[in-house]
Amino acid sequence: MAYLITGRASSLWHNKPMKQRTSNNISEWFRQSSPYIQAHRDKTFVVCLPGESVSSKGFNRLLRDLAQVNHLGIRLILVHGIRPQIEACLGKLQSNYHNDIRITDDIAMTCVKQVAGSVRLEIESQLSRALANLPVPGAYARTASGNYITARPYGIHDGIDFCHTGIVRRIDTEAISRHLQAGAIALLSPIGYSPTGEIFNLSSEEVAEAVATALTADKLIIFTDKTSIRNSQRRLIRQLTRHEAESLLHGRRKLPQATRRLLETAVQANERGVKRVHILDWHQDGAILQELFTRDGIGTLISEEPYDTIRPARAEDITGILQIIELLEASGALVKRQRDLLETEIGHFLVAIRDDTVIGCAAVYPHQKEKMAELACLAMDSEYQGSGSGEQLLNAAQLRAQSAGSERLFVLTTQTAHWFRERGFTAGKITDLPMAKRRLYNYQRGARVYIKNIT
Repeated sequence: MAYLITGRASSLWHNKPMKQRTSNNISEWFRQSSPYIQAHRDKTFVVCLPGESVSSKGFNRLLRDLAQVNHLGIRLILVHGIRPQIEACLGKLQSNYHNDIRITDDIAMTCVKQVAGSVRLEIESQLSRALANLPVPGAYARTASGNYITARPYGIHDGIDFCHTGIVRRIDTEAISRHLQAGAIALLSPIGYSPTGEIFNLSSEEVAEAVATALTADKLIIFTDKTSIRNSQRRLIRQLTRHEAESLLHGRRKLPQATRRLLETAVQANERGVKRVHILDWHQDGAILQELFTRDGIGTLISEEPYDTIRPARAEDITGILQIIELLEASGALVKRQRDLLETEIGHFLVAIRDDTVIGCAAVYPHQKEKMAELACLAMDSEYQGSGSGEQLLNAAQLRAQSAGSERLFVLTTQTAHWFRERGFTAGKITDLPMAKRRLYNYQRGARVYIKNIT
């Protein structure tokens, strides 16, 4: 049985000035990023860039980061938007929208054709020199673009003819895949074509979602301009499952139209096989690097399965458990456990998992005769202490003890009595312990007894 832990911690060292970055935190970042560099190799990511980002001062840095991501072996598809460029082209002419969808008349369509080509050429130009300063001979970000999208008219809605606005009908996955396998970045404009030669103006988010689902991409990454997914306290939501995102969409809280559109896109992508959708603020320097190559990321992750879980421990978790508890054993906070003992007792353990990495553990040992259970070896990775994950482990341990028929949970502690008192444990005596535990009590260690009723 798995228990959801909500939220992802932030990891913002990349935004610190260079003088504040010590060799230690750069080394630590590299240690954390190395497994992700290997895990992401040969994976397919679709990235949606809003038109607003193209004309920003930081766009060249963003493209350099994306070129670097591609250079690390990730198959990359870029879909760019052109909404602000169309607005600029129209000038004083009024733009017509309905439900935040552009009504693309003949004049607007002329602008669409003009700016789509201009933006695509600008991106290709910047990508061509994005790796120029990389100390690797022959490093070059190649791009490939073409008429990969078949579209059809959006049609008439609410009595309004949307003219040349279209929706995606089919993606030429074979052509795109050939370019990706050759190491090129596939660059797509929000333009679609009909079999009869008509041209349609499309939503860049819709194109990105359609391409991601058609290719069963490993990730869909959507950069946003002013929109982020926040809770009712205006705090960034770090992680949502698809079901949680659906609940947010159908809840009473009124969401901004742009936020709703992002959530709908993410939910649809999850439903159609894209396991993870990342929503990032393109204003944040290095956002793509932090999101992909650190355990905690920097944006909002919407996934089919929880990013964080608590589950029963398995044999392959032993190394991760030992790494977490060794420092606490050295300080005397935990009793030292040899690997062979841990292997025999692994069935008693629960682990907190973040992105397939053990970040915490706890063990539950039932004493059925006394209807009690011992909570032991509760420990968290130092980076996640205070994150709430320890309390989630405690709750999961209580559920396991209850399912084994225990009515009371006890713990022996030398250094964290206050933490357990704050969570409902009260001081006990050695004589309150089950007889088997009393026989093993280490008087030299002098651990205090704390007990909690869990019925």
